[in-house]
Amino acid sequence: MNRQLLGRLGIAVIAIAAVTAGIFILGDDGSPPPSPSVAVVGEPSWSSVPPRTIMATVTSTSTPPAPSGYPVTYELDGTGTATVVYDANGLGLVHQELAVPLPWRKELSWAAPGSIQLLGQGTGAVECRVTVGGRVVKTQKSAPGEVAACVS
Repeated sequence: MNRQLLGRLGIAVIAIAAVTAGIFILGDDGSPPPSPSVAVVGEPSWSSVPPRTIMATVTSTSTPPAPSGYPVTYELDGTGTATVVYDANGLGLVHQELAVPLPWRKELSWAAPGSIQLLGQGTGAVECRVTVGGRVVKTQKSAPGEVAACVS
């Protein structure tokens, strides 16, 4: 099997597993988010339009950002561009960025230590490196066209 195809297949499998885990962890029940309630007071007439009052109540389901605690830095070295898949918060929910110019670097702050996931595949050789608290904890080099994986 083509090594490049195998690498892309591996990235896709990890991304699908991470999304599935995220749905399981977050408990998505499949229902749409509640729509905001809107009340309109006043009726327009054909002869003149009286002033109207519009009141809207919008509820937010977002959670506040987690306090910073563990600085995590992801890096990919190489030339050209690469596809990057990484865990942004240590909880296994991955992000994917396509055709990022190399070298690439992402600095994050996690609330607690978590799973490290950084995968990179470029047209040439790629090296991934993960630093936590200023200390390199994972590094790997790939052959041209293959995936460099820093996972723990």
